Amino acid sequence: MRTVEIVVLLVAVATVVAAFAGRLRVPAPSLLVAAGLGVGLVPGAPAVHVPPAVVSLVVLPPLLYAASEELAWRDLRATWRPVAVLAVGLVLASAAAVAAVAGAVASLSASMAFVLGAVLASTDPVAVSALGRRLRLPARVQALVQAESLFNDGTSLVLFQIAVSLAVGGTAAMNPAGMLLHGAGQFAVLAGGGAAAGAVVAVGAIVVRRRITDPVLETVAALLTPYVVYLLGETLHVSGVTAVIVAGLAIGAWRAKITTAQTRLQLHSVYQTVIFVLEAVVFALIGLELPTLVRDLG
Repeated sequence: MRTVEIVVLLVAVATVVAAFAGRLRVPAPSLLVAAGLGVGLVPGAPAVHVPPAVVSLVVLPPLLYAASEELAWRDLRATWRPVAVLAVGLVLASAAAVAAVAGAVASLSASMAFVLGAVLASTDPVAVSALGRRLRLPARVQALVQAESLFNDGTSLVLFQIAVSLAVGGTAAMNPAGMLLHGAGQFAVLAGGGAAAGAVVAVGAIVVRRRITDPVLETVAALLTPYVVYLLGETLHVSGVTAVIVAGLAIGAWRAKITTAQTRLQLHSVYQTVIFVLEAVVFALIGLELPTLVRDLG
C-alpha cells in the first residue's frame, strides 16, 4: 500500500509542477527532480529503493517506443549520417574517454572503468530538446537532435550490457585487444539480434492491427507492443532496447496504413498521458531516492 501511495503522490506533485513549469520557463523534469529531492530531505520521509528491473521493464519500453514511432522516416533518412556518427561513434568515443580517465585517476580496472564509461557516455536528451524548442531551431536540426537522442540511448544501454558482462563474466584478465574484440562481437550480437526481434514483432503487430476495427482493442494492442518486444529481446538474450526502437520505427512508418485518423488521435492522447505519468514518476523518484542513496554510502 505504501508503494501505491507514493506513486499517487508523485503523479499529483508532477501535475502541479508541470502546471508551473511553463510559466517559470524551466524544464518540468528539472523541477520534478528538485521537488522529489525536497520531499526526500524532509525528516521522517520514507526511504525509497527502486529496483532497476522496474525502470527497465515498466518505464523504458513505452517511452522508447513512443519516441521512435513519432520519428518520421523522411527525417531519419535526411539525417542518418550525422545521427550514426553522433549516436554510435561519439558515444563509443565518450565511453572510451571516461574509461581512460577513470582508470588513470581512480585506479579502476579496465572492465570497471568501461562500466563507468558506458553509464556516462549518453547525455540526457530532455534538456537539449527543451532548449532546442525554446531557441526555435530549424526543423532539420530538431529532427537530428530527436533521432540522435533516441539512438544514443540504445547505444549506451547496449554498451552497458557489454560492460557488465565483461566485468562479471571472467574477461577482466583479457588484454585490451581481446576485450575490444569480445566487446565488438557482443555489440554485433546484441544490436543485430535486437533489431531482428523488433522487426519480427513489428511485422506481426502490423498484420494484427490491420484486422482490428475496435479503437479500444487497437489501443490495448499498441500499449502492449513495446512490452512484448522488450520481453522477447530479453528472453532471446539480445538488446530489448534496440528491439523496441526498431519495432517503433517500423510500425510508425506503417501507421497511416493500419489505423484510421480517429484511432490515431485516440492513441496519441492515450500515449501522451501514459508518457507524462511515467516520466513524472521517474524524474520525481530520482530526487526522492537520492538522499537514501547518499546515506547508504556510509
